[in-house]
Amino acid sequence: MRINLFIFDWSGVVSDDRWPVYEANMRVLEDYGKPRMSFWEWLPKTTMTPIEIFENHGVHGDPKELFALYKKYFTEAVESGITPTVYPDAVDVLQHIKRKRNKLAVLSSHPEINLKSEAGQYGILPFLDHISGNSKDKAHGLISVCDSLGEEQSHALYTGDMIYDIIAAKKAGLNSAGICTGYHTRERLEGENPDLLLECLSDLKKMI
Repeated sequence: MRINLFIFDWSGVVSDDRWPVYEANMRVLEDYGKPRMSFWEWLPKTTMTPIEIFENHGVHGDPKELFALYKKYFTEAVESGITPTVYPDAVDVLQHIKRKRNKLAVLSSHPEINLKSEAGQYGILPFLDHISGNSKDKAHGLISVCDSLGEEQSHALYTGDMIYDIIAAKKAGLNSAGICTGYHTRERLEGENPDLLLECLSDLKKMI
């Protein structure tokens, strides 16, 4: 497998933001009269975007307004001390990839302003050649990232922690890697037959 471009999802891959995402989800549900659920009840039900999980729990409305509300509550959760944290090996792995003269990018459904803020806090921003947030169609987004950086899809790898990331990578013609540190279990990821299945980001160093 020849890879020149490594593209990463953010949440559950580079940044462990499951708790603030959970809190933002619960506040939106409460606004619409829906009951809270425990973190461990919510985690297996997570979807590619917050809009989908809201709809799955009976919350229907203008997607832009719902996303703006989610973004507001996410920011409030972070400001209250429920903060995302960088995975322990993320900086080392990204540095290693960059030293090998490969290109690095991020594609996420997470708000782009939060992506850049967290990447700056983690000391990762200088390693990244491209950052795309607010993604509603990851397959299209992956193709756009490859085009922007002048790389063939067949020479790019997308690493994500959800089955939707694997599906998007395959649809876009990229190599796919599922990682077991985030939102979806190893069993769910295996069910989509990714090209690689990683226990953690450090596993990528073995292939570079």
